[in-house]
Amino acid sequence: MNYFIFIPLIFLLLIDIYFFQSNCDLFEKKLFKITIYKYLYWTVSIAVYSILFYHSYDYQNESKFVNMKPYVFSLIFVIYISKFSGIFALFLDDLIRLFKVFFNLFQSNEDKVDLSRIKFLKNASLFTAAAVFSTLSYGMIVNRYRFKVYTQKIKIKNWPNSLNNFKIVHISDLHLGSFESVEKLEEAIDIINSKNPDLILFTGDLVNNSFTEIQPFKKSLQNLKSKYGNFSVLGNHDYGDYIGIKRNSNKWIENFNNLLKMQEECGFKLLMNESIEIKINDVSFNLVGVENWGVGRFNKDGDFDKAIKNIGNNKPTILMSHDPSHWREVILNHDFNIDLQLSGHTHGMQFGIEIPSFKWSPIKYRYKEWAGLYKKNNKQIYVNRGLGHLAYTGRVGILPDISLLNISNEV
Repeated sequence: MNYFIFIPLIFLLLIDIYFFQSNCDLFEKKLFKITIYKYLYWTVSIAVYSILFYHSYDYQNESKFVNMKPYVFSLIFVIYISKFSGIFALFLDDLIRLFKVFFNLFQSNEDKVDLSRIKFLKNASLFTAAAVFSTLSYGMIVNRYRFKVYTQKIKIKNWPNSLNNFKIVHISDLHLGSFESVEKLEEAIDIINSKNPDLILFTGDLVNNSFTEIQPFKKSLQNLKSKYGNFSVLGNHDYGDYIGIKRNSNKWIENFNNLLKMQEECGFKLLMNESIEIKINDVSFNLVGVENWGVGRFNKDGDFDKAIKNIGNNKPTILMSHDPSHWREVILNHDFNIDLQLSGHTHGMQFGIEIPSFKWSPIKYRYKEWAGLYKKNNKQIYVNRGLGHLAYTGRVGILPDISLLNISNEV
């Protein structure tokens, strides 16, 4: 049994009690002479505790934990992040009340100040919670599959003139275990195919954890069409490291090998620390793909030196590497020139603001390169915002990304 589950359950219980007690007059109101709001509040809370306890009772039981419906987890997340946002105004109110208590110790009964909650802060708490709940719910209901084509012109030095306006559709982070809707995936595939791409490049995280997530979507993915091929690399989630299975155990090896096989069956040429020369008529460029390499505690199976071992530095080179931190930590300082790295991983945190000439997301404080095109030292990286979603089944401000990259010569 996973006893650590009691820590978040106790935390959620404290949030529930604090939010309830601070707004008890609201919950004590009656409907048809019954205090239904109070009972509804605690019925929902107890249901949440039961669901979380059940799915964490045996963490390594994949049939329980991995197959927890994504929208169930998201709804729980939305409910409690809304309550948590609302308690900040209440906490400020309690600090003021604490000061009032201290003040009253030195006052006569006639001069004591009222210790009841400040109405403005109490209303602010309810408004904040309602606003967060509404916004995140909108992200789930409306934006979850609201695919957006992000068009980006990219200049590469020594790019063959005959390949100017070369179209690459860059996608990333499908997370099929969270996707659920085959029809919605086919919507995205239709959009991709309508762009008539020269190449389709997928930069990892096809699944959340298990190769079994691919099966319902395999035939749909086989319909992805490009002139010169569909290529992919692995993301951190493709290794199945997040469900308590030890690496190199029979179960891990079986899951990993099946995932590699199914990637190929979906129509992707998987590049695992290797490179390929894309020849078109009498010109060519290098396409390099590495396994996942991420800064910090993320796995570092990527081997860039191995991947470039058989290619020269005299041709334009595009690198596919799932985690954008690989660019800053390794590629920027490497002698081999990578003209363009394509990455994903960040999802743009699935939350932020993106309008013409301005973009912001909390993920920028973790990854300096988190969405779109960046340049440094004559090297470039483009980070896809992810086509799918993970944990929270929605998006606010940062929409599901189909990147259409138009490659031309720098001159």
